[in-house]
Amino acid sequence: RSQKSCHWRQNAFESSSGPARTHACLADLKPAIVGPRVEHKDEFTCKGGVDAGRLVNLARKGLYSTAKEMGGNVLLEERWDCEIRHPRSQRRDQFKVTIHYSATVARSCWPDAQRPVEIEAAKGIKGLMTVIDRHPEF
Repeated sequence: RSQKSCHWRQNAFESSSGPARTHACLADLKPAIVGPRVEHKDEFTCKGGVDAGRLVNLARKGLYSTAKEMGGNVLLEERWDCEIRHPRSQRRDQFKVTIHYSATVARSCWPDAQRPVEIEAAKGIKGLMTVIDRHPEF
């Protein structure tokens, strides 16, 4: 049974990859861990809807850039969570989205998967998404 979750909690809609995991294409290769576990947090302000999968992917790209700077070329033991809220001070069609993405930095002869683990678990808000603002934190 999967640990992935998706639910509304006090004006917040949450989804998650579940426990940390490595893409199957890398799991059997035993890549060399070259860095620590790293975390990336992204905060987006969106209007009209939320394409959570796309935003999780952007957060992963930010984390992957950090991994490359540390000498890694793949991410292992990846985990993410996404929270969508309606800011009280803003219009009803605007949303605050916070994504936490963490992974272990490693090197492998096999290329990185270049996509988040369990991306199908990312649940958004239907509508045409416009990103108004983005604040990445490393």
